[in-house]
Amino acid sequence: MRTLHCNTAVIGAGAAGLNAADELKRLGVDALLLCDDFKAGTSRNAGSDKQTYYKLGMSGAGAESVREMAESFYAGGGMHGDIAYAMAALSARSFMKLALLGVPFPHNEWGEFVGYQTDHDLTQRATSAGPLTSKMMAEALAESVKDRGVRREDGLSLLSILTDGENRAVGALMHDGKDFVLVNARNIVLCTGGAALAYGRVVFPASQRGASGAAIRAGAATNNLCYWQYGLASVKVRWNVSGSYQQAVPSYTDGRGEFLLPFFKDRGDMLDSVFLKGYQWPFDARKMAGSSRVDMAVAALNADGGHAYMDFTREPEGGALSGLGAEALTYLENCGALQNTPIGRLAAINQKAVDFYASHGIDLHREPLEVAVCAQHSNGGLLIDRWWRTTVEGLYAAGECAGAFGMYRPGGSALNETQVGSLRAAMHIAAHTGKEPARGDEEFEALADRDLRGELAFFTRAGEKGRADALLRALRADMDAFAGAMRDAEKMKEMRARVTALLAEGIPGETPEKTAELRDTLLVQRDALSAMLCQAEYAGEAGHGFTAREVSKDAPDARLFAFETRGGETRAVPLRPLPEGGGWFEAVWRRYLNGEVYD
Repeated sequence: MRTLHCNTAVIGAGAAGLNAADELKRLGVDALLLCDDFKAGTSRNAGSDKQTYYKLGMSGAGAESVREMAESFYAGGGMHGDIAYAMAALSARSFMKLALLGVPFPHNEWGEFVGYQTDHDLTQRATSAGPLTSKMMAEALAESVKDRGVRREDGLSLLSILTDGENRAVGALMHDGKDFVLVNARNIVLCTGGAALAYGRVVFPASQRGASGAAIRAGAATNNLCYWQYGLASVKVRWNVSGSYQQAVPSYTDGRGEFLLPFFKDRGDMLDSVFLKGYQWPFDARKMAGSSRVDMAVAALNADGGHAYMDFTREPEGGALSGLGAEALTYLENCGALQNTPIGRLAAINQKAVDFYASHGIDLHREPLEVAVCAQHSNGGLLIDRWWRTTVEGLYAAGECAGAFGMYRPGGSALNETQVGSLRAAMHIAAHTGKEPARGDEEFEALADRDLRGELAFFTRAGEKGRADALLRALRADMDAFAGAMRDAEKMKEMRARVTALLAEGIPGETPEKTAELRDTLLVQRDALSAMLCQAEYAGEAGHGFTAREVSKDAPDARLFAFETRGGETRAVPLRPLPEGGGWFEAVWRRYLNGEVYD
C-alpha cells in the first residue's frame, strides 16, 4: 500500500476540481489532483441545447451590481446570504479567467459579453459557449493545470476521508483497482460532483458517481438535500431536453399518438406550455397548473409502464403555429423559425441542438426521442460556510457536492459556483495552512490510525455476489417513484427506516469500489429523505419536489430556512442574511494587507 503526500489534495477533476488545483498552485500551495478517470464526470460529459453560465451582467446600459446579483441568488429561498454574496462578488473574476483561458463565450464588436434571460432570473446575465460549455471549461482549465505543473494521479477511487477522531480531516483512503492507496494531506478539497447514484432515472452521465457519502461518513453535515432539480431528459443519450428542444414545440407521443392534451385546458394551452418549458425547464411545484403539467404527463405515463417520446418529425395535431400564443410566435419569428415542422424550427433556432444527437447516432429528422423526468442536479450537498469549508476541519467542498444553493437558483449558476467555490477554498487554504509542508508519515499514521484500521476492515470484507447491485437497483427505483418530483411522505418514511437499517448492517460489495458505492448511496439517500420529510412540514413553496401534505397556516415559511442534516436527523436553520458588502477603500486595503479578509 503506497502513500501520497501533499499539503492539499483536490479530489475530482471536473470544472471545480481543476480550478481548485489551478488556483492553489498559483497561490503557492503544494496541491495534488486526484481522480478516478480524468475524462469522466459531469463537466466533460453533460450539457443541454445551449448550456448556460450565469454571471454578472457585462453589457448594455442597465445598472448592475454585486448586490443585485446576490439578491437574485438569495431570492430563490433557502440559501445563506454570505454564500450568495460571495458567488456574486467573484462572478466577474471567475468568468473572465475562463474567457482569457479561451472558452469561447460570445461577445459583440465592442467586446461586450451579451446575455439572455435564464430560468429563475429577470435579467440577462446568462451566457453560453454552446451545448458543451462545461466541457470547454474543463478542457481550458486542464491546460492551465498542466502548464502550471500541478501534480496529478489518475485511476483512484475515493473510499474514505480519514479523520483524527477530533473532527479534523487528515487524509484519504483510495483504491486503484488493485490495491489501497493512502493520501496524507493537511487539507482536502472535495470536488466529486453531485450524488448521481441516489436515483435511477438521472441526466448525470454514466461516468458521474459522486462521493459525498465519504464526507458524510467522516462527520460532515449536509445542507438542503431536499432540493434537487428534475427535468425532461432523453433516455438513450443522457441529455437535458430544455431550451430550444421545447421552443421548437415538438409532438409528445406514447408511440401510438399524442398524450399531453388531457392535462391541459385546450390545444393552445398545451402548445404554449410546451414552448414555455424552454424557459421553465425544471419541474417546478409553483407551475403545476402551468408548464410543469408537461412533466406530470410524462411521469404519469412512465408510472403506468408507458414510454414518452418527443417527436420532431411530426407536427402537433392541428399544427403548432396556428395554436401558439403571441409570446411564442414572436420568439419563433425573431429566430426565423416559422417552419411547419418541429425539426425545421429546431434547426432554425439552434442547429447545434440537432447536431448533438446526430453525433450520438440519433437522427431527429427521422426518429422520435424517448424522454423521462430525471434527476438532473442537486441544489443541496455538504454543508459549507462562506469559505466553502465543511463542518469537518480541513475538508472543503466545491462544485455540485457543496450544498451552496437553496430552493431555486438561476439557471447556469451551478457553473459559476464551480469556479467561485473552488477559488474561495483555494484562497482560504493559501492564507492559513497552505504554506505548511505535508505531514511526516509517523505523524500521519498516529493521527489516522484508528479511522484507517476500521475502514480497511470494512473494505476488505467480501460481499455476496450481486447483492449490492440488486439493492442499489431497488433503492434507486424507490427514490424515482416517491422521492423525486412527486413525493409520498409515508413511503419516504418507510424508505428512510429501511436505508438506516441497511447502513447499520454494513453490507459489503464484491469490490472496495462497489462497497463504497453502496455506502455512499445509502448515506446520501438517508440524509435526502430526512431533509425532504422535514422540509415538507413547512409552509411556502415546495421547490422542485412536491409533497402532498397538510400544513398549518401558522407553519413557518420554508424559504426562510436551510435544512441541515447531521447523522440522518434534519433541523431547519434560519438563513444567514446578505452581508452589507462594500466598504471604505482605505479600511479594506488595510484589512487586505493584514490578511484579515481571509478570516
